[in-house]
Order: sequence, then C-alpha cells, then structure tokens
Amino acid sequence: MNAMSFELLGAIIAGIGAGALIFALMHAARKAGVPLPRWLLPAAIGLTMIGYSVWNDYSWFSRAKEQLPAGAEMLLVGKDNYLWAPWTYVAPVIVRFAAMDPGKITDAGEDIRRAEIMLIERRRPTVIVRQNFDCAKGMISVAGGDWQKADDDPAIAIVCAGEAG
Repeated sequence: MNAMSFELLGAIIAGIGAGALIFALMHAARKAGVPLPRWLLPAAIGLTMIGYSVWNDYSWFSRAKEQLPAGAEMLLVGKDNYLWAPWTYVAPVIVRFAAMDPGKITDAGEDIRRAEIMLIERRRPTVIVRQNFDCAKGMISVAGGDWQKADDDPAIAIVCAGEAG
C-alpha cells in the first residue's frame, strides 16, 4: 500500500467511527423522544472524513519533523495549494522540506566539508543528497558535480559555521 492508500483508509475508518457514534447518539435521542433529522448521520460521517483529511494535511509537517534526528536543522520549507481543497489557497499546506543533521557534517579535504541534505516530500520517499561545501570560496557542489556559487543557500551557513567563508 502506498501513502495515499493509508490516508484514504484513515479517512474511511474515521468516518465509520463517527458513523457508529452518531448512530448510537441518534438512537438514544429517539428513545428519549427527541427526533433528529435522518440526514444528520451521513452529514456527520462526511464532515468527519473531511475534517480528518484536513487535519492530516496540516499536521503532516510536524509529524515528519518529529521523526528527524535530534538536532536536525530545517533548511527550506515548500508549501502548496490544491484546487480540490480551496482552503489551501487561504492557508497553504506544507508538502515538502529540506533538512540537515549537523552531526553528520564531515571534512572532505582542505576547506571542503560534506553534508547530507534530506529532501522530504509528502507521499514520496525521502531522498538524501550529499553535497560538498567549499567554505573558503562560498561554493557548493552535489558530490561529484560542478562547483557553483552558494549565494543564499541556507545549508552553507550551518556547514561552514566557525569556518572561513
């Protein structure tokens, strides 16, 4: 099963649980002489499933962040919005981020340091990118790639902290 299947299964389970609870409450209300409209049960199930999906979307980032190694530094965060979820145009959802564990920074030669950047995206496997940093020249390269100016890359500040740069 992929991540999307688990999310759909979670929404269905939340709907079933809400349906059972509302059904029991409606039955008790009818026994107490309080008639409730029949549409209340499917409406409650639907709202519960939508509510679960919204909670799952907006809480993904904090749950993913908790799984990072202790001391991991957040580098970049990417947000997105979806046509099928109009509220995301008001409050975009975090769907990807880049992080780094400063404890795994190593020296790779004269003024060259190496770090692993974790690229984490919702519903996709995590990708680890090894980057080299020339702290003296302010340059970066994907391990084995061409060197380029770091400009405002947030990782170089962490990797080269205390180095000449």
